[in-house]
Amino acid sequence: MSVCVMKKLTVLAPERDADRLVRRLMRLRCAELSSVPLGDLPDGGTLLRYDCDTARAEAERRVAAVTAALPLLDAYTVKAKPWNKKPIPITAEEFRGSGRFDAARETVAEVLALDERRVADQNEFNRLAGLCRALTPWLEYPQPLTGESTALTEVWLGTLPAKTLISEADDALAELHAGVEEIGRDKDALYVSVLTLKEDADAVARALAGLGFLKASFKGLPDETATAAENHRLCLKALDGLDNALQIAVDSLRRLSEKLPELQVLFDLETTTLTAAREKQKLASTEECVVLEGWVPAEREGKVAAALDKLPCAYGMEEPDEWEEPPVLLKNNSFSANFEWVVGMYSYPKYGTFDPTTIMSIFYFLIFGLMFADVGYGVLVTLVGFLAPKILRMKPSMTRMLNMFAYCGISCAVCGFIFGGWFGDLPYALMTSFGGYETVEAAKEAFPIFNGLVVTLGGSPVSLNPLDNPMAFLVISLAMGAIHLIAGMAVKFVLLCKQGDVFAAIFDIGSYWILFAGLALIFVNPTVGWIVLGVGALMIVATYGRAQKNPIMRILMGFKGLYDLINYASDLLSYCRILALGLASAVMAQVFNLLATMGGPTPVGFILLVAVLLIGHVLNIAINLLGAFVHTSRLQYLEFFGKFFEDGGVGFVPATPSEEYSTAEADLPEAEAPAETPKVS
Repeated sequence: MSVCVMKKLTVLAPERDADRLVRRLMRLRCAELSSVPLGDLPDGGTLLRYDCDTARAEAERRVAAVTAALPLLDAYTVKAKPWNKKPIPITAEEFRGSGRFDAARETVAEVLALDERRVADQNEFNRLAGLCRALTPWLEYPQPLTGESTALTEVWLGTLPAKTLISEADDALAELHAGVEEIGRDKDALYVSVLTLKEDADAVARALAGLGFLKASFKGLPDETATAAENHRLCLKALDGLDNALQIAVDSLRRLSEKLPELQVLFDLETTTLTAAREKQKLASTEECVVLEGWVPAEREGKVAAALDKLPCAYGMEEPDEWEEPPVLLKNNSFSANFEWVVGMYSYPKYGTFDPTTIMSIFYFLIFGLMFADVGYGVLVTLVGFLAPKILRMKPSMTRMLNMFAYCGISCAVCGFIFGGWFGDLPYALMTSFGGYETVEAAKEAFPIFNGLVVTLGGSPVSLNPLDNPMAFLVISLAMGAIHLIAGMAVKFVLLCKQGDVFAAIFDIGSYWILFAGLALIFVNPTVGWIVLGVGALMIVATYGRAQKNPIMRILMGFKGLYDLINYASDLLSYCRILALGLASAVMAQVFNLLATMGGPTPVGFILLVAVLLIGHVLNIAINLLGAFVHTSRLQYLEFFGKFFEDGGVGFVPATPSEEYSTAEADLPEAEAPAETPKVS
């Protein structure tokens, strides 16, 4: 329930140890490096940007190569892929020292070369296959496809529309020195050869164009002086060779796919190297030393110091200056930590201010449950949210997100029991269609537990089921909203008191509480209510405009403060969305239950029941889970945070090794650190 205190880390180390220094901090996962300001030093030296552009470019090239090779081997792997694959446990020293690192790099080069040849062969195969199809209609043509032109004549090969008669072509060329011969015909075209005098070529072309004549083009023939049949034979022979080459390439890739785990480890190591290169670009350097700056959580100061003590460097960790804005790291209990990403979607709190995650998580838990109140849906969401990260071994960020929904699922189940949601009204739908009960009312009378709780108010029973009594659910929604808004004001009240501004806390926050209390008391004891209401209004009018020096403006601003009561009323009405979301999920579930049970107790009815229930309720969960998430978040961001939240923080993002496929790399073997390491004072 707090924003972690940050320490500013400054390290001075020999330039030759820059990579080792950065990697050691990355391994700790608790240091965010920042760019060191460049320029002249007080002693006359100059800080320049640490130059590792070449190393970064080379690392990017290697990462790109491994990234391209991984999906290739994954596509050709013959082993069954585990759906919950464990990370590969191996250290960087072991992988490099055993020669597997270099072997994996050679495998990457071999895979990419094989794939390049495979792609080239596949393209050539496709080209020749297309050429074979183009040659097929001309197999009976006895002359070379390039035509046999002489000094006076030309020979054209081409096509006419399939429905064209050869006699039509003869008629079109009757008055010209030309002739046309049918070579073949299929459903697509009439294939012809045309012999014409060169002096009549233009006229012949115009005459045939009127019939839709298109010249055939044969590019890339194996032998341009050969006939179509000979070229077709040569193409088939080449295709056989390419097919064999493609099969060899595929077999080679399948063989190399056994080394996929090695390439996955290589990917992590190369990505870590690239990350280290990017982090080193934030360093500054002199002729022989590098300067590193960053941020470390105060609670991890000892761990960082212990690691730096093993390196030949001087370092210091100090409190940030007033003008500095350290990154924000939130610290909450195991329940509330799962809701931190919801706060981050809005904005992190400004460094040094109040972290609302714990209080927000409680209200998020309750409001989400009210919006999606259903025992069945809640249990399913809880099971998926808790089990999926463990079974699929998800990353921490995804685990926290799903765990948040799992906790909200518990709230949904509890609220579903209170308000009578069991996959909507599924128990009653089954009782009336398959259980022998003639009406829903009879089923409810026999099993009232499935219809939610009934409370007694003023001697009369009141159902809490939102479908039976939406007004009662609306009152509950508005009551939750009132508590939520007052809690936000209470947080502001406490913050003002901690800042020493007790007057503002009492008159800017407390006066509205008195006003609210007066409004509530009017319905209980009008006389007392109006007196309390008047006291609250007087406090607001007298103090709201205290910043104004002009007495008239001060009074006018005081009356403006009363207008804020309209804003509070508007905020309260926003909580009607709890009723809207609760009704939406319940009504949709009821509709799906009605459709599912229309078939009755018949074989077809049972099939319809299972199909509709599965599809319908999964769809209902997806739609209303999203709706509850969006609208619950909105109530936190606008109605709750708007009362006290001071945003503007930037999340703490420490430099870390890559762990996409394997455990984090360990440091490379290091030289023994000096007995005494100087510290920056």
